[in-house]
Amino acid sequence: PSARAVLTVFEKYQKDRLLFVQTVADLASRESNIDALQAAGVMSLLRPLLLDTIPAIQQAAALALGRLANYNEEMAESVVDSDILPQLVYSLSEQNRFYKKAAAFVLRAVAKHSPELAQSVVDSGALNALVTCLEEFDPGVKEASAWALGYIARHNGDLAQAVVDAGAVPLLVLCVQEPELSLRRIAASALSDIAKHSPE
Repeated sequence: PSARAVLTVFEKYQKDRLLFVQTVADLASRESNIDALQAAGVMSLLRPLLLDTIPAIQQAAALALGRLANYNEEMAESVVDSDILPQLVYSLSEQNRFYKKAAAFVLRAVAKHSPELAQSVVDSGALNALVTCLEEFDPGVKEASAWALGYIARHNGDLAQAVVDAGAVPLLVLCVQEPELSLRRIAASALSDIAKHSPE
């Protein structure tokens, strides 16, 4: 019976982690909750859950972080300061497609606010990981990556050049030829985000 008792403790802990992170992701979808979540120290609690052994917990943690970072620059800076970006970049090459979509969403949510935050995403090594995701089979992963790359490139010529140098353009052009309409639209939008800065 002692082994069973031990197992029960672990099962309960897993259920509670999942419930916590799903609830936080749900709370993060409403702007009125953001300040309270931040005051409760949500970033430092979500960070270890990105490394959880259970994929569903990892994905929900990334989704929650993306929603938080999406709201304002302060939350996005908090993601950067919490050293979460390298973890996401690592996960883009290691994890399943659901997690890749969530991780790319966080990178996009951070990058959108300012050239400085987009530069932080670039400095974390995200470009190569995102470009590799453009070669994935899953259209949702390609879409999430194209979206993130466009958000990085739109700020200025230097960031757009970094996206070009990472080899994104030929792959985005291929995405524009895919059957999925939403992927084509996002890839075309990313190409325009890259191209708008200069004739080159």
